[in-house]
Amino acid sequence: MVVQFILFLIYTFLIFFIKDYYLLLIVFIINILIMIILKESIRNTIFAILKIMPFIIFTTIINIAFSGISYGILIGIRLILVCNITYIYAKRTTPQKLQYVVETLLKPLKIFKIDSKEIGIMVCIGVAFIPIIQRQISEIKLSLKSKGFDLKFVNIIKKPNYILAPLLTSVIKRVGEIENSLLSKGYMSE
Repeated sequence: MVVQFILFLIYTFLIFFIKDYYLLLIVFIINILIMIILKESIRNTIFAILKIMPFIIFTTIINIAFSGISYGILIGIRLILVCNITYIYAKRTTPQKLQYVVETLLKPLKIFKIDSKEIGIMVCIGVAFIPIIQRQISEIKLSLKSKGFDLKFVNIIKKPNYILAPLLTSVIKRVGEIENSLLSKGYMSE
């Protein structure tokens, strides 16, 4: 588990140092082979990458504007590859496994009196919160749509409080519930 995580970090880190398009093609082929070996759905992976494509395109455009076309495209390709391998890793890892990995890797910090278990729990809760927040945003959008609010990007930017206020209220409520749960199970002291 820990070795997998370290290999994942090294692999993603090294992708950003590749400057040759042929090497990036080899990394792409390696990603496809990993997907085939792990029996991951190529279709689901493509949909996951398409969801974050606006971010990738925005980052690519910014890099093209400041560093040139070649470098901007290189950054875009790197981001797609990193998002691909991250999606594959995330599908294979539960928040509890990630908690164990973080606790194991941070054990040497005990000499500085840093509790690796607490950090592991925070990481686990943070990762587990991602789907909750996504679900809440979807519910808020459906609610706004049913009330006649036009969900175009411009309208969301003009009136961010329509989404942020209910989202923050919901998140704060959930954090309170999680805190009470952790207190009752003895994970934290008051």
